Amino acid sequence: MQNNDLKLIKILKKFPDKNPNPVIQISVEGILKYFNDSSKDIVDFYGLKLNKKVEGEIYTHLAKTILDIENDFEISIDNLSFYFKGVYTKEIELVNFYGTNITARKVIDKFPDSNPNPVMRINSKGRLDYFNKSSQHIINNLDLSIKSNMPKQILDKIFTEQDEFEIEIADKHYLFNFVKIEEFDFFLLYGTDITDKKDKERILQKLSKYFSPQVYNSIFSGELDVTINTKRKELTVFFSDIKGFTTMAEKLEPEILTNLITDYLTKMTEIAIESGGTVDKYIGDAIMIFFGDPESRGIRNDALACVTMAFKMKKALNGLRKHWKKLGLAEPLDVRMGIHTDMCTVGNFGSVDRLDYTVLGNGVNLASRLESIADSNEILISENTFNLVKKDIDCNYFDEIIVKGKSHSIKTFQVAGIKSKQHSSTKIQASKDGFNLMIDKNKIEDFDEIISLLEDGIEKLNDQ
Repeated sequence: MQNNDLKLIKILKKFPDKNPNPVIQISVEGILKYFNDSSKDIVDFYGLKLNKKVEGEIYTHLAKTILDIENDFEISIDNLSFYFKGVYTKEIELVNFYGTNITARKVIDKFPDSNPNPVMRINSKGRLDYFNKSSQHIINNLDLSIKSNMPKQILDKIFTEQDEFEIEIADKHYLFNFVKIEEFDFFLLYGTDITDKKDKERILQKLSKYFSPQVYNSIFSGELDVTINTKRKELTVFFSDIKGFTTMAEKLEPEILTNLITDYLTKMTEIAIESGGTVDKYIGDAIMIFFGDPESRGIRNDALACVTMAFKMKKALNGLRKHWKKLGLAEPLDVRMGIHTDMCTVGNFGSVDRLDYTVLGNGVNLASRLESIADSNEILISENTFNLVKKDIDCNYFDEIIVKGKSHSIKTFQVAGIKSKQHSSTKIQASKDGFNLMIDKNKIEDFDEIISLLEDGIEKLNDQ
C-alpha cells in the first residue's frame, strides 16, 4: 500500500469519530478495522473485536454488500433498532457500514398496525411509505402500493395544511386527519370510516322534509322531547288556501296540477321559513303556519312577523301567476289568508307509535274561519292580532263575526299594507296642554345640541 493510501485512510478515519450515528469499518477479508463511539453498543452486542474477524450475521451482511446483493439492513439490540447501509470502497478494500437509530420510528410504526382505523405514512415527496391492514379498502380502490404517489385530491389537502377533510372512496366515506412528523419528514394520515354517519345524515335529511326546520332542529338538538307533551302558549296562527282550487284541479292534467301546487307550496314555504314561521301542515292546497313556538321573538314581534309574511306571500303570487299562465292555466289564481293571535295548546299530539307536532284550540279555529270568509287575495286578521301590529301595519276595519264557542262577536280587519319605517322612525311628535313636541331627525344637523336642549328642558321641569 502506498504512503498516500495510508494518509487517505487516516483522514477518512477522523470523520466517523464525530458522527453521532454508528459507523463500522470492515475489510474485505472480514477483519474489523474501525468503529466509532456511537457503535460501541452494537460491537459489544455481537462480540466484535478490533483486528479480529467478524462472524455470523455481520459477516453475511458484509458478503452481500461486497457482492452488491444487498447493501441495507436492519438490526435490533435489546430495545434499540438500527438501519444500516453498507458502502464498498474497492480502492481500499474496505466496507463502511453507516447506521441510523430508527427506534423511535419503529415505535411509531407499531401503533398503526393495531389501529382499527386506516393509517398511512406519506413521505415529503407525496409517496406512500406504509399503510396498515385497515387501509386495505382505500389502497385497493385507489390502486395504490408502497412507493406509489398518493392521489392529487389527498396531497392537495395535506400540502395546503387542511387538518381535516372528507373523501368518498368507492362505497365508503372517510374523514381524514393528518399529523406531520417533523423529525422524520413524513406525514401520518389517520382515517375514520364515517359511512354509517353519512348514511344516517342522508336519512335524516330526507326525514327533515317532513318537519318544519324549527321543529326538526329542536328535536335533534335535544330541546324537544319525542314524547306526548303539550303546553299552553300565545301564538299567532296563519291559514291560507287557493280559492276554487277543487274546481281548478278537476280541469287540469295531473302533471300540470302537480307542478302548479309544488311551485306554490315551495314558494310559500320559503317565505314562511325566512319569516321564522313554523309550517304545521299542508292540507291539499291549504297551508297552516304558526309563530311563537318552538322559537319566539315575543308575542308582538311574532304577530308582526306573521302579518309581514302574509303580505310577502301576496306579492309573490304575482310572479307565480305569470308562470302558471305559461303552463296553460286560464283560471285566476286567487289566495285567501286568515290570521289570529290567541292562547293555544301546542306540542306533540298522537300515540306512542306516531306523533304530530301541531297546534290545537279555538285560536286555530278562528284563524281558519278568517281565511274562509276572506275575499280573493285578501289578508284578514282578528282584533287580537290587529292590536299587536297596528303601529306597523295599515289595516281597514272589515266586519264583526260570530264564532262558535265565543260569547261575543269578533272584530276583523283587512291588511292594506306595511307602514313606511322611514316615516315612523324619523319623526317624533307629541302634544298635551302646555306641551308641544315635534322632532324630524332628517332635518337635524347637530344632534348633540338638540339633546342638550331636551336635557335642559327636563331639568327645568324637575325644578318645578
